[in-house]
Amino acid sequence: MSEYGIVTRNDGPRFWVDVAGEEFPCVLRGRLKKEQLRESSFLAVGDRVEVERLPEGGGGAGSDRAAGAITARAPRRTELSRPTSFRGQVHVMAANVDQMVHVQAAAQPAFQLRLAYRFLATARRGGMEGLVVVNKCDLQPEAVIQSWIDPLVAGGVPVVLTSAVDGRGLDELRRLLTGRISVLAGKSGVGKSSLVNALYPEWQARTTGVSLWNNKGRHTTTSSRLYPLPGGGYLADTPGIRELALFDDDQEAVSGVFNEIEEAAASCRFRDCTHSHEPGCAVKAAVARGDISQDRYDSFLLLTKTT
Repeated sequence: MSEYGIVTRNDGPRFWVDVAGEEFPCVLRGRLKKEQLRESSFLAVGDRVEVERLPEGGGGAGSDRAAGAITARAPRRTELSRPTSFRGQVHVMAANVDQMVHVQAAAQPAFQLRLAYRFLATARRGGMEGLVVVNKCDLQPEAVIQSWIDPLVAGGVPVVLTSAVDGRGLDELRRLLTGRISVLAGKSGVGKSSLVNALYPEWQARTTGVSLWNNKGRHTTTSSRLYPLPGGGYLADTPGIRELALFDDDQEAVSGVFNEIEEAAASCRFRDCTHSHEPGCAVKAAVARGDISQDRYDSFLLLTKTT
């Protein structure tokens, strides 16, 4: 008899599936194995799948044998993905996610506003809402952090300031996660695993520090993992990402991150205006008037590769 569940992690040839609160290892049916060879990231955490129990499967978290077989994958609502080095292929890190929670640090490593724009554009492309979390806020004065995030807040992006050390912002973030499927995404060393531990101590996610020699994070999470939340919903932790490349056709997604630019662009003379050099550009006119900040405009041009 078929059952339906959600993929929570991948362990070599096995995919762990949560069916009504019970998590057990599964393998792909023969037909799906062939699909996996043809399609990069055929299964990702968050995928909704149909499974059948195997009568002789070992079952259980400690078993080396599969307890079920995945027979089908449902269409995806959303995807957190990035380009790969193979032309035309993408790497899907999580599927069917409601919101992408982009985590940065106030220090060690330093906060990067334009990296936040990249992650927000990636979320928009994949059909997800975007939320920015600035972690390690105990390492910088709040006024300094506020000056960094003002452009995000002005653009309508929700931002939460957190610290796994002193507990600030944890209740607010926990509330925003409950009842939804969310994915944590950010560069190594920003404290994602420490943040998960502070939010949900029972998980005890493995953590490591930031290298003092090169100030770059050492990778802790090696593969994506989906955790069920105590109040409902799921949270996916993903491997740290040092750099996030956008897709070649991401201008529309980037424009959506800069809502004031998207609004002004409706009045441009040319429908395909890149807002970099064309005459009659309403966006450039808005920058000249001070209605759009020069920094936001420069960030937009950088992300859309028009400079």
